[in-house]
Amino acid sequence: MALFPLSAGHKRYVKAETAIGIGFNGVLSVLFGLPFYSVPSIPLWGNQGMALDLVPTVFMITLVQTIIITLITRKRIKSGAATPLPQPRAAYPVLNLLPQNVVARAVLMAFVLSLILVPLTIGAMVILGVDGIAFAPFISFKVVYGVAVGMLSAPLSLLAGLSDKVVTVVPA
Repeated sequence: MALFPLSAGHKRYVKAETAIGIGFNGVLSVLFGLPFYSVPSIPLWGNQGMALDLVPTVFMITLVQTIIITLITRKRIKSGAATPLPQPRAAYPVLNLLPQNVVARAVLMAFVLSLILVPLTIGAMVILGVDGIAFAPFISFKVVYGVAVGMLSAPLSLLAGLSDKVVTVVPA
């Protein structure tokens, strides 16, 4: 049995919106990396280090993406452009753990994802011997990393939005 049995329409919605979200995350990642332009080599550690930069990167991308995705999904459900999941939220144990309030949900998801991804990424960098990189590879890393964060967080945000209690508008 699938964790989230979805209709073909819901699968298309989640895939399409995730693709849009990760594109947006790639652009955000470049913008978040621009302040490092004048740094010849971005170190792993320190005030302008990659390790410290990972925290706001994961947190802010997840926070902003979750809020935007949830509000857009709720609006589409209200207008009839998207359909909610067929079963009540309680039928989806993972979704039932997430708050109904969009800001609380976004903060929780951003905190949990940061708590998991940042130490794993720093650990991988240490194991790989990364102690610093030039600006261009750093920006490339940020884009790939931002896209990966979006690929992890967007589907859950979308499914949570599709399970939210919203009042739908019935077309006349």
